[in-house]
Formats: sequence, structure tokens, C-alpha cells
Amino acid sequence: MEIQTIFRTERKGLMQVLTLQRIKTLCGAITFMKGENYYQQGYVQSLQLKNEDDGRKYVATVEESESYMVQIRIFDDSEIEAECGCPASSSFNPYCKHTAAVLLEIMDEEKREEDHLRSRRARILPLPTSTVTSQDVRLTSGLISLFEKTAQMERMKANQTAILENKETLNVEFICKITNEYMPDPKFKIEIKIGLKRLYVVQNIRQFLRHVEERRIFAFTKLFTYDPSLHKFKNEDSALIKLLQQTYNSEFAYDESGRNYPGFTATGNQRLLTIPPLAWNAILPLLAKAGTQIERENGTLAIMEICDERLPIRFDLSSGNEDAYQLEIKGIKKVIVMAAYGCALHEGRIYNLQERELVLLSEMKNLLYRFNLPQIQISAQQMDDFMEKVVPGLRRLGKVEIDSSIRDLMIQPTLTAKLYLDRDEAALFAKLEFVYDGIVIEALSAEAGRYRQHDVILIRDTEKERRILDVIQNTELMHNGREFEMDLSEEDSIYQILYQMLPKLESWVEVYATPAVKQMMHNPQQQPTVKADTDHTMNWLEISFDMEGIREKEIRELLISVVEKKKYARLSNGEYLSLEQDSFQTFAQLYDELGMRKTDIRGSRMNLPMVRALQLTDENGLRAGISVGKMLRQMLDHMAHPEHMEFIIPQELSSVLRKYQIQGYQWLKTLGFYGFGGILADDMGLGKTIQSIAYILSETRDREACQPVLIVSPASLVYNWENEFERFSPELKVQVALGTRAERNLILSKLTQAGGTNEMINKDDSTYVDVIITSYPSLRQDIELYRGLTFSTLFLDEAQAFKNHASQTAQAVKDISAGRRFALTGTPIENSIEELWSIFDAVFPGLFGGKKAFRDLPRERIARIVQPFIMRRMRADVLPELPERIETIQHSELTKEQKKLYVTYMAEFKQETMKNLRREGFQKSRMKILAGITRLRQICCHPTLFIDDYQGSSGKLQQLLEIVEECLDSGKRMLIFSQFTSMLRIIRNELAERGIPAFYLDGQTPSRERVEMCSRYNNGEHDIFLISLKAGGTGLNLTGADTVILYDLWWNPAVEEQAAGRAHRMGQKNVVQVIRLVSKGTMEEKMLELQQKKKDLIREVMEPSDDHGTSLSEQEIKELLMLGEVN
Repeated sequence: MEIQTIFRTERKGLMQVLTLQRIKTLCGAITFMKGENYYQQGYVQSLQLKNEDDGRKYVATVEESESYMVQIRIFDDSEIEAECGCPASSSFNPYCKHTAAVLLEIMDEEKREEDHLRSRRARILPLPTSTVTSQDVRLTSGLISLFEKTAQMERMKANQTAILENKETLNVEFICKITNEYMPDPKFKIEIKIGLKRLYVVQNIRQFLRHVEERRIFAFTKLFTYDPSLHKFKNEDSALIKLLQQTYNSEFAYDESGRNYPGFTATGNQRLLTIPPLAWNAILPLLAKAGTQIERENGTLAIMEICDERLPIRFDLSSGNEDAYQLEIKGIKKVIVMAAYGCALHEGRIYNLQERELVLLSEMKNLLYRFNLPQIQISAQQMDDFMEKVVPGLRRLGKVEIDSSIRDLMIQPTLTAKLYLDRDEAALFAKLEFVYDGIVIEALSAEAGRYRQHDVILIRDTEKERRILDVIQNTELMHNGREFEMDLSEEDSIYQILYQMLPKLESWVEVYATPAVKQMMHNPQQQPTVKADTDHTMNWLEISFDMEGIREKEIRELLISVVEKKKYARLSNGEYLSLEQDSFQTFAQLYDELGMRKTDIRGSRMNLPMVRALQLTDENGLRAGISVGKMLRQMLDHMAHPEHMEFIIPQELSSVLRKYQIQGYQWLKTLGFYGFGGILADDMGLGKTIQSIAYILSETRDREACQPVLIVSPASLVYNWENEFERFSPELKVQVALGTRAERNLILSKLTQAGGTNEMINKDDSTYVDVIITSYPSLRQDIELYRGLTFSTLFLDEAQAFKNHASQTAQAVKDISAGRRFALTGTPIENSIEELWSIFDAVFPGLFGGKKAFRDLPRERIARIVQPFIMRRMRADVLPELPERIETIQHSELTKEQKKLYVTYMAEFKQETMKNLRREGFQKSRMKILAGITRLRQICCHPTLFIDDYQGSSGKLQQLLEIVEECLDSGKRMLIFSQFTSMLRIIRNELAERGIPAFYLDGQTPSRERVEMCSRYNNGEHDIFLISLKAGGTGLNLTGADTVILYDLWWNPAVEEQAAGRAHRMGQKNVVQVIRLVSKGTMEEKMLELQQKKKDLIREVMEPSDDHGTSLSEQEIKELLMLGEVN
């Protein structure tokens, strides 16, 4: 078994803390022996270790007949605390057999860990000459442990087999006694006899079961004592005893908890153990197999047997005196009804019965006991009812014998039910008849309940009659003694009768309606159809609803009724039309999913934006119930399979683009062809830039219009775009719109003077431009100039930059006029799903409607809507050749000075936070709380970050410098990220003192200098690059690094993922190690847990993906500070 280590630091002296002798002392000799047996049999499962501030915590489960969780803490001062979930464990004696087994497992596992400790890898990857990874070392250790354990278990099994062969087999007799036999709730109880030649009654069955379970000696008499080292049970007896032990343990647990467990407590006769009804089905087969005897309260015995036949009860029906009949019941007195156990008992035989049969049998016994008559006399007037209602039930309980004189009078023809519908000016009428081979019975007449003619006994199908009447009586129909009726003004009730009641009855009843009734129902020869196609311009999606014989204006009113969730409508000719039929429900579903409004319904045809057409498909293809036109079908096929469009790849990029990048290019082209935009959301490092350049190059050559392309990106990436254009498409004229306000005005004014296009400008003219690249800040400042321009395509790089829809950046982006709009981002969702709405509001204004409407949509609906317009690939899926990325967490101890500061500040901060939450609430206290949390995190990094006169050191900084030394010695090249630029400067100074040069980049670094430093680093200059997490987490290609160190954690793991993606991306040749530094016993450990919780949202919308969440909720803050509810 491998210990699943959650957090591991160095362990010292554990083998001296945990010894066999100490475990024996803690648990006691007998409990130790039981625990050792459990340990040897491999009952200990899922052992896990978690390091804590003051020691180590182990959690395991012990699997025997039941599973129990055991928690053990071993403190640094060698103290041991234990806790087990079994009934035997208690606050004053937690060291049960399960605890002993786990302690032995810990001791054994730690011994193996100590043996392998020397061979384990160091924290940092080995020198390139080593081919053995840390994963290989762990795997090998696991295999050694596995085979070592398996061999040990095989030896134990062989030893146990040899021991068992020398033991004497005990004879066991089980007696199942019935108690409370003549009461409403009789019970089964078990008694056991045991011995070798002579059998002895177990005087205390619970004590005996406990001793057997714990492998302890149990004395019967001076002549016989059960000894587990000398005696063994037969397999079938052993299995039954284990089930009885479970029963006893459940009984014990209820008693200990103080809960009511009537009839199953340990009080009363100590020789008997009550079998709970819930355990009966499991115990019964074993009791029968063991040859158990059943003993009644009168002392009679019988061997238990499970019987599948009918009960040996006989019902004899014969003619009695004069005009009467007689029922004689035989054998029922010997039957014991065990209703709680789902069975009946007759002379040792167990008959399993249904609940209804048990109720009938029990009530019948009560009736016979109450009247104390040997026979039941039945009058001739009751005979029909008796034959129809009683006899079928008797046949379920036993054998029914009917005298021939009665059989000759019996007839049982098939029921034919007939319903007659008619109407007059005021009401609808319904008359129901039950017909049996010419015998007509009016369902509502006074005589309907019985029929007697010419001494014939009619056996009616009363069950079917009842079902039919139930359906009718569940409507609003009233009966007047002979027929049902309903006022015609009650339209809802009339609809219910015609369109809900009649379909339910049609398989049971023949319906006869007069022409006057038929004229109330609209029954066209051709059912309505929903059609979808494009209009002739291919700009609009056209939804049509065709109905035979219905005017255009009336169709609109019908569709409005459908939208309003009405079940029916009255046509102008008075007919009822059901709106619950499939075609209307298909339209209702389309109305909701396409985001239609009532104003869109102008008649039988509706025009919608073409982008909605993509929602006509689901995972199975085109939606059922919709007739799709040829042109729309072709468009949907192209959108689902962009490769069918076969766009030509620009020649200069055909040998550069990878297969998945060609797919991305085809996808962009397909969206552009149909006038759509989209979000290219590939993982970091997969080449979103080059895919976009391929699209731009292709469009620039193919398009007739002359509008340029506009690219907006973070300022730090503008020149990166320019360099990529120079590299891959030097023929394109690219203009960077940065610099001073005057310089930008000059660039844009030239294009404005040309009417916002290149149409009248010669390509050789200096004012001609194919692509304009600007930054989000410049766009905001120059938006008035941009409003006068029209672009063929707009590319929004790092689109999370305008995730706040109310920001000036988001407003500026939406003001740009462009024929096609694409967003590029590796993290379409960071904090919340509403950020996805913000991006789509810029790419597809109105796709989701307003923010509130979007917020109300189910996640699966959002996923279905965005699926055609998002392309998302992960590195692991498309770059299998990408080297492995190994992630590790390095824990560091706070220095003594740090810890003192942290504990003091945390205590004050908790107190202040609780006070603020009580007084001001969460929202008003939010900024204060976040500022306090930042202070705590800064203490973890280095207290100097906000305490000017701090003279001490930082445990994390010391650890970082050790890692840097080891990396440099191993030939590694590092990227070191921190969100605190002041921390990066401290690190830079520490490196400088040691003579270690490093590049430095933060938000103040000019864009051109960023590009230059990246190039120098990738060419081998310096081995360390210090980077601000937010400023350098995107847009950098630093494949020259093979180690990424995250000095401090960020709330959003997607941001950390971006940082790691600077090195682990296309072009990387080496294994990349990502190291997260975490201060032990601090809030940073809680941050790790919160990060994990924030990895589910995006998977609900797109799969696979990043995760979300930099924002902290009130609950998350409470978890971070370990606060309870604030009153």
C-alpha cells in the first residue's frame, strides 16, 4: 500500500516514537492481538498522511464486515491521539482493534519509507544525464511495497491454512424462535447451541458473538470452552455467525446512541438475538442452508425450508341451505403471518408474499378469529360481489375449489365499455355502459353494482371498470344519476374531456360521438409543420409554421398562445385546437432557445439573425420535428465540419502551420464566410497569433472590399504582433498605432481622409495599410477617431482585458465598426461565467440578450449556444510531443520572527474582521478584509513588504535561494514569478549580492524592451528571469526556460497556468518543472484548497478548459480565516 501524501516535510525520529511495545501499551495486550490479526489480514485501506503545524495526521479505513474510519495524530512531542468510528471506541478508550491495526500499518509503511528515503529524488529534477524521473522513483517504490505486501499476505495465508487444518471443527445448531406469535407483530429470534460431541446453549448470545469476532476465549461449562486457537467453524456456519455479528453491532450502535430501536435491544432473554426485518432477506438463505429449526411458542419444532409454492390453505365454495352459499377455509389457523419480514410461516416452511397478500391474510385471520365460525355463509344477493371481488384474491393466497353446482351458474364474458358523447346548446353529455356478451349495465344506474338474472352469476371485470370510472371521475364531469354532463361555458373542462380524457380511454373504451361533438374538435388531415431555412440573401434565418386551413392572422394568435403556455385555443369557427401536440411544442422550444420575442411573431413566418441558426442542432445532429431547407442544411454542415469548405492555405504558411492550426484557420474562415465571429480560445502557447495571421493574409488577398484589419491587444503585445507579421507575412502593410497622441492622430487621420478604406489608395502609396495594431489604452483614448472608420475584421487579443462589460475598454471595443469580429484568449472565463457574456457581447452583440437574461440561462444551455463559436484545444490534446510538465509544491517554514508576526497579525485581523462583519456586513467590509489578507500573504513572502523596520529574514526567500543554487548547479534556467514587484526587487538584490545576473520585467517595462529581453533570454543570456505575474503572465514566449517558480500563489489558478505556459509551450524541448512555494501552516495552504474548488465552472460550459475565480466570496473568506458563522 502506498501512503497518499497530501503534504510532506521531513520526518525525524518516527521509528523511535512508534514501536511495537508502545502500541501494545496504548491498546492493551488483547486489543493489540486483535489489531495485529486485522493488520496481517490486510484490512487497513487508504492510508493517508497530512503534515500539520504540530505533527502528523494519518487517516485510514479498516474494512472488515463493515468499514470504519480511523484518525491518528502523532505530535512532535511524541504524544499520540486516536479516534475511531466503531461502536467499541469511546472518548475514554479510543485504542480499539482498528486503531491498533492502523498503528501497525503506519509503523510498517514508515519503515519502508525510511528504507527508500535515500534513493528518493531531490526536490529539483536531476541533471540531464539522469533519465529517472521523480514519478519513476515513486512508481518503483510503490511496486516494491505492493509485491512485498503481497508476498507477506501469501505467507500469512499459508500459515493460517496450516493452523486451520489442525483445529477441531465445531458443531453448531441454530434455532429460530417465534415470539409474540399471537400478537400483530411477531418476531424471529435466534438461539445458538455449540459444541464438539455435545451441544451447549449459548447463554449470552451477544457476548458470545463479540468474543468470536475478537478471537477471544468463551467459557460454556467446566467441560467445554470455545477457544479460537483450537476450534474452527464450518464455512456455512461462519458466514451466518458474521451476519449475526453485524446484527448485534447495529443493535449495540443504536443502544449506545440512545436512539429508539424497539424490539431489537439487548434487554430481555440474553440467549436470544432478534433478527431485524431489514436483515431477514440476507440471513434467511443461510438459516435454511444450516438446517435451522423453527420453534413456535407452544414448543413444536420443524426444520426450516423456503417454499416457492402457494400456501397450503384451501377455500371450498359450495351451495348451502336454501338460497345461500357456503365458504369453508382449511389450514389457515396453522399459518403465522410475519408481515414485518414479508413472509408467512406454516409448519417450518417459509412463504415469501407480497404486501397486499400479507394484509389480506392477516385481516382474514382476524375476521375468522373474531366471529369464530367454521364456515362463512354467503347470501345469494352477495354472491356476485363475492365472486368478482373476493375469489380472485383468495386464489392469490391458496387453492380455491368451487362446487360444480356453482360453476354451472358462472359466466365470465369479456367486458366491452362504450362511451356515448352528445351535446346541446348548453351542455356536453356522456353516457357510459359496461357490456358483457349482450348484457348491458349502465355504469351510473342504481343497479350498476350488481347483476342477477335467471340464476346466472356474472363475473364482471371490476378492476377494469374501476380504472375507466376513475379516469372519467378525475375530470369536472358531473353525473345526474344516469349520465355525466358538463356546461359548455366551462371551456377548460371541455378541453380536458376532449383532449385528455378521451385519449386515455381510447384503448379501453369504444367512443361514439355525435356530429355535434365532432365539430367541436379541430382534426386537420395534415399536421402543422415547423420549417427553417435562410432567406434569399443568406442574412436571415427564416422560421415558418404551416397550418392547413388556418388564416395568417389566426396563426399568429395561435403561436402567441403557445408562447404563453396555453394548452388549447378556440378557432374562429368555435373548434377546440390542442396546443400540446408535437409541432406546437417544437415551436415553443425554438421560441425559448432562439431567444425570440412576441414581436418577432408577425404571422406564420419569422425572421431572426442568422447566428441563431446554429442552435437548430444538438449533439445528435439536426433537431427532430423541424424541416430544414437545403441552403440552411448546407450552412449547418459547414459549421459543424469546417474542413468541408476547403479554403486555400496561404502558400508561405502551408509548411509552417501544424494540423490543428490548419483546423483553426479553416474554422476562422468558415465563420467569416458566413458573416460570423468567434472566440479562438486555444490553450496558451498553441499559436493563436499565427492562426489569425493566416486568416488575415487569406482575407487580404481574397476580399474585394478594401477595409483594413484592426488588431487590439495589451500594450505589451503590440510589437510582438508586429514582429510576427514581419516574420510570416512581410508583404502585408502593418501600421502600429502607438506613440504620442499626435503621432496616433496622424496615422488614423490619413485613413479617415481616405474615407476609412483603402479603395482609392494605391498599394504603393505610403498611406495604404492592410493591418492596424493598437493597444486597449490607446483605443480608449482615440475612440472618437476610430468611430469614423470601418474595418473588415476586428481581432481582440487577450480578450479577458475587457471582461468587465461596464469598463471604458469594453465600451470602446463595442463602438468599433467591423464586418467580422474575433476574440483571442486562453482564459475565456477567469472569475465568473459573466465574463464570457462580456466577450460575446463584443463579438456577437445581442446573441444572449442582456446580462440578466444570460445569468438566468442554465449552464448546459449556455454551452449549447456558444459551442459553434468557440474553438478550444489543450496542449496535451494537440501537442502529444510536448515534453512533460512536472508540478511540485514546496513547503517552507516561517522563520521565528515571521511566525510571531503572522500569529499576532492573524489574531488581530480575525477579531477586527468579525467585528466589521457584525457592524457593516460583508460588502462594506470587503475592501478592508482583502487588504488584511494581502498583508498576511506579504508576511509569508517577506515582512519587509509592509513593515519598514523589519530586521529578520524570510523562510520562503531562504528556500527560494536554495532552490536557485540547486537549479544553477543542475544547469537549469528559471522564470521566477511574483505578484509583488517589491518582492521581485528583493529577490533581484539577493541574487545580485551572490553575483547572479537576472532579467527583470514588470508593468513598467516598455513593450519593445520586453520583446528584446525575451529574445536575449531565449538565446541563452542569463539563467534567471524575474517577472511580475500580472504583467508577464501573457504574451511572452520563453521556451528557453525549463523551470518555473511561483513565489506566491494567486487566487485564480488560470493566471498561474498562463505563467507556466510562458515556458511550457510549442517550441519547448525540455521537461518543464513548475514549483509552487507555500508557507506551511498559513493562509497559503487554504489558498491551495480554494484554487481546487474553482476548477469546476468552466468545465460546465466548455470541455476541456481553464478554471475561474479570482474573486473571493464571503464564504471563501470565512474559510481562509477559519471563521464560524458571524452573529
